[in-house]
Amino acid sequence: MKSPLTEHARGAVFAEYSGWEMPAHYGDMEAEYWAAREGTGLRDASHWSRLLFSGQDHLDFLHRMTTNHFKELQPNAGLEAIFPDNRGRILELGTFYRAGETTLAVLSPLGREKIPAWLDRYIFAEKIAIEDITQETAMIEVAGPGAAALVQKDLDKDLGAVAEHHLLGDPGGGEVWLARLDRFGHPGLRAIGPVEQIRALGEKLREGGAHPLGEAAWEILRVEEGLALYGRELTEEHNPWEAGQSAGRAIHLNKGCYIGQEVIARLDTYDKVKQRLMGLELPDGPLPPAGALLRSGNAEAGRLTSAVYSPGLERNLALAYVRRDHWDPGTPLQVEGLEGAARVVELPFA
Repeated sequence: MKSPLTEHARGAVFAEYSGWEMPAHYGDMEAEYWAAREGTGLRDASHWSRLLFSGQDHLDFLHRMTTNHFKELQPNAGLEAIFPDNRGRILELGTFYRAGETTLAVLSPLGREKIPAWLDRYIFAEKIAIEDITQETAMIEVAGPGAAALVQKDLDKDLGAVAEHHLLGDPGGGEVWLARLDRFGHPGLRAIGPVEQIRALGEKLREGGAHPLGEAAWEILRVEEGLALYGRELTEEHNPWEAGQSAGRAIHLNKGCYIGQEVIARLDTYDKVKQRLMGLELPDGPLPPAGALLRSGNAEAGRLTSAVYSPGLERNLALAYVRRDHWDPGTPLQVEGLEGAARVVELPFA
């Protein structure tokens, strides 16, 4: 599959991401990285899944199937939530936006196939519809310290007027969904809607000064920020606490029963989390592959999930699941296949 914005991706070099042909870079990956760090980056994120929930029972259903409190979700508001399985493991992390009688979910690129099939097992007499609108819409994201000013100038929208994940007005029928999306320590924008409208919006923002941001630069920024990605850090091998998902953000501790709730609550109450997603500062040299084993002496200490070289921090960085006995910041660890020691650090990287 291709992004619907592909034909207008001037200067892009493409690669496959989760089965989609997406811009890897636009000729100068490091310039894209610095634009997002110091100015404004504009990313085509159309390969991420978009599911539209409707029907009078859909909020109650999402409340019962996820870790967050959908019964309190007001119109034009949004939240993050995890779909857990009955073991309390992560099936998917999504961002949800409520507008009128519908709720739009943004999931990972693989979520559009996995989550509807999972939910269908639990739909009985409920009045609920789930529509996959991924291929008939497009999605862009604007990030960086200059994002808020650019959005104000070009779109006449004040990101400071709403909380993160809240909508900048009701999208109405067939209109563009505009939501605040904070990235890399700054307020930014996520825009979802009909392809031609998103294409025109992206062109306007690019002409206004946003620098196109490919997936290669975004991956570096993601690791620096400690953002967990489905298929890397977010898998059915891990529970939300291990993945750094916090109470008050993606998890509501007093919402009542949901799939996997008992396991997730017990892990928190009795402090039974055995490993955590941490940062690693790696030695110089080649980057290790995802899945590389971590050791402390002869003891297995965890596994690496993602590794990049950061131009801003001028060193190799990684995300990794590190076991309890070894997760204190400053702990030296050996990474399978590397010479020299890595060092455990808190996220985000500084």
